[in-house]
Amino acid sequence: MRTPPRATSGRRITSAGKTGRAGKALLSGVLAICLAGTMAMPTLPAEAAKPKPPVIPSKAAVERAKQAAASKAGQVAAIERQLAAAGARLEQLGIASGIADEAYNGAVYRLQQAKAEAAAAAARAAEAQKTLAAQRQQIGRFAAASYQGGGDVAKIAPLFTAEGPQQLLDSAGAAYSVSAAMQGSYLRFTATEVMTNLFKVQADQAVVKVKKAADEAAKAKKAAEDAEAAQSAAVTAIGVQRKQSIAQLAVLQNISVQVAAQRQQGLEELARQRAAAIAAKKAAELKRRIAAREAAERRAEAAERAREAAEQAREEKEEREQNNGKKNPPKRHKPSTPSRDNDDNDNNNGGNHSSRKGASAAIEFAMRQLGDMYLWGATGPSRWDCSGLTQGAWEKAGVQLPHYSVAQYEQIQHIDEDELRPGDLIFWSLNPSDPGTIHHVAMYLGNGRMIHAPRTGKPVQIDSVYYWEPPDFFGRP
Repeated sequence: MRTPPRATSGRRITSAGKTGRAGKALLSGVLAICLAGTMAMPTLPAEAAKPKPPVIPSKAAVERAKQAAASKAGQVAAIERQLAAAGARLEQLGIASGIADEAYNGAVYRLQQAKAEAAAAAARAAEAQKTLAAQRQQIGRFAAASYQGGGDVAKIAPLFTAEGPQQLLDSAGAAYSVSAAMQGSYLRFTATEVMTNLFKVQADQAVVKVKKAADEAAKAKKAAEDAEAAQSAAVTAIGVQRKQSIAQLAVLQNISVQVAAQRQQGLEELARQRAAAIAAKKAAELKRRIAAREAAERRAEAAERAREAAEQAREEKEEREQNNGKKNPPKRHKPSTPSRDNDDNDNNNGGNHSSRKGASAAIEFAMRQLGDMYLWGATGPSRWDCSGLTQGAWEKAGVQLPHYSVAQYEQIQHIDEDELRPGDLIFWSLNPSDPGTIHHVAMYLGNGRMIHAPRTGKPVQIDSVYYWEPPDFFGRP
């Protein structure tokens, strides 16, 4: 049964009235709570609503901050300079060590020479003494025969007394009574005696020279040992200092030690690359100058061959004209000028020069030693110093060189820088105008490169000719 509309409407009205009364009651309660809460909150001062004033450092504080930043930057720069100076110090110690090592080689070389001279002088003195004794016996036999025959030669008996020949010369009367044969024997005897005494003096001087050379060699050895020890100690100390400096850099720059080390290595590598670029540029220039010289030499050789051919043709024409149609005589061929190889000298300049085969053998030997460590005074088979390596390499080519860079330069053909060919030797000195101050030697490979034993702590390696200081002297074994 349907509900009458009026009844439904009445219920709705009644429901609405109840809801309105409940909402009013709820609203009144909320307002009462809010008013109560508001009355319970403490009263804040009026200043709390204003923004806080900014912190403005004083000019003095700003200046102090700037100084601190500048100080930190200065410390960073100082540490970086210390690291650079440490690297330079190691390089200088390496150079000094190499110089001391080669000075020792020189002292040993001079000692060997002094010993050889002493042995030769002693041999000359001994031979002269034997000759003198033989001549004395000859004169003695002649005098004995004269005594037996009662001749005037008996008057030269003083010759065999303690005073010897001098007493005979002091007697003017005896000189007139000596026969021509006896006088000739006596003169030879006196001359031999003078030479014997001279050789004895030379032998004594040679012994003194050996002693002096031995002392110098001992001093040079001590100096080389001290230089090696100083370098070794510096490598250790500077290594520790380098780690400490990199740690300080990390703190000052607020970065990790690993990053600081990488940065330092990067800076050092950048410096090395710049130096290598400069060296490569110089090497390219050297290569250009060598090529230009070779081209000029080839043009000169071609012109000389053309001149010889023209001269030969003219001579043949003259011979044909002289023979008036007769059968031509055999042609005379002149030897042509040997051409110069682009890589090596083919012995066309005379003297004890390197052949192409010799230079190739020397280079091949040196290349097999790549990676062998440096050892001062060493001549192989697995350790080398600079002159020991070049000596060993050219020995394989049949050329004997001393174990001393100065003497090596003295005993080979001197050339100019743009005459360099593979296998030639390159020298560095303390004084570019004095080859006596040479202290390092390397072997040229071509294209501005060389192979050498650099110094303690370094292996036999290939470098640019200009990786270090420009070389001063050049030579061809």
